[in-house]
Amino acid sequence: MNRAISPFIALLASIWLINLGGGLQGTLLGLRAEMESFELTSTGFILSSYFLGYIVSFFVIPSFINSVGHIRSFAAFASLSSAATLLHAVFVDPYVWFCLRLLTGLCFGGLVLVGESWLNASTGNDNRGTVFSVYMLIVLSASAISQILLNLTSVSGYNLFVLVSVALSVALLPLTLGKKIVAPEIQESSTMAFGKLAKRFPLGILGIMVSGLVSGALWTMVAVYVLRIGLTTSDVSQVMFFLMVGGMISLWPIGKLSDRIDRRKIILGLGLGTSLACAFFLIPAFLNADTIKYMAALLGFMAFPLYAISSSHISDYLEQDEFVPACGSMVLFYGLGALISPLVSAQAMQIIGPNGLFMFMFVIQIPLIVLAAIRIFKKEALSSEEKTDFVFEMPKVTPSVSPLDPRNQEAEELADEAQREMEEREIADQEALEDDDTIRMTD
Repeated sequence: MNRAISPFIALLASIWLINLGGGLQGTLLGLRAEMESFELTSTGFILSSYFLGYIVSFFVIPSFINSVGHIRSFAAFASLSSAATLLHAVFVDPYVWFCLRLLTGLCFGGLVLVGESWLNASTGNDNRGTVFSVYMLIVLSASAISQILLNLTSVSGYNLFVLVSVALSVALLPLTLGKKIVAPEIQESSTMAFGKLAKRFPLGILGIMVSGLVSGALWTMVAVYVLRIGLTTSDVSQVMFFLMVGGMISLWPIGKLSDRIDRRKIILGLGLGTSLACAFFLIPAFLNADTIKYMAALLGFMAFPLYAISSSHISDYLEQDEFVPACGSMVLFYGLGALISPLVSAQAMQIIGPNGLFMFMFVIQIPLIVLAAIRIFKKEALSSEEKTDFVFEMPKVTPSVSPLDPRNQEAEELADEAQREMEEREIADQEALEDDDTIRMTD
């Protein structure tokens, strides 16, 4: 593993710092918006604008990186996001925060795309799985640790905004001063028609949409919920930390289990498990600082693997040349769910109260559970030999997750091999024609 990871230490260090700052900023804005008495609807719009920026990056960032290069793109996006963070502390206004959060989402989309494409271009089939797993652990561990930083100082001041800005700025150092890695151009990502994908894989697409809806609510509104039930900022940091750790420890065992049994049953189980975890939050006796963090860990354990399992379920039925465009569309389906989730969950909390957040997440599990049960009953499962291998991943709302998938490399190698065979046949045919001409001229 050391040999596989050592060329990427500088890059991974930069990515860790970026996610440390980004994770802290996401929770901090929810807390600060609540303390500034923003309306819940306004808070929902502010927090959802991040995902809007992320989705926009899907279309505009690749050509920009191709124009100026990876290192300069990374520096530009990190610097812009650092500046936007400080401006949150200067202009405490919902409209300004909406614009700044939109810019932050666009920049983070670019940062993720730079980092992942860089790693993908510098790895081969023999070490891509190892590098990818370490990369995901880097991302998740930074996001989890960032929640503990909320306890360093008061949320009401500007110090935490400065800390986020410092983390984003310092993230430039390992990448710009570390060992140079040659990175190729990023090609524009293609997508499969949404209607075609949804018609072929209704359960998988519904699972991805539900994953986006739940994840969007968890990342943005849980901090607001914890404050609204009377707990403290310290409790927020613990709840968010346990939520992310629960997601971290579940991805690998649940993914491996899905390689052995019907993935549809795993989707059904995750839907039921997430519903149960949400139901616990509706019981007043459980809503105290001692128990809520463990309920959050259970919720993270059940909710976060859904995207990876749903994506793998779809990939089981795809042809090699369909994977890349299908993956781009899957990311956009997830992003759409994450975009509207803060808006809808904030409205539910406005109407029902804090419990509206978990009622919202409970209700959206119902169609997933019903469809999974119907599909299991009506259609025979794939055999283990027909399945693709599970890929250890969580969505980051950009198309850049797809190039890191080993299955993409396999598809590219098959295409390259077919192209080489075609060229060899053309050369052989041309040589044969020349030999025939030579023989005729001799005769």
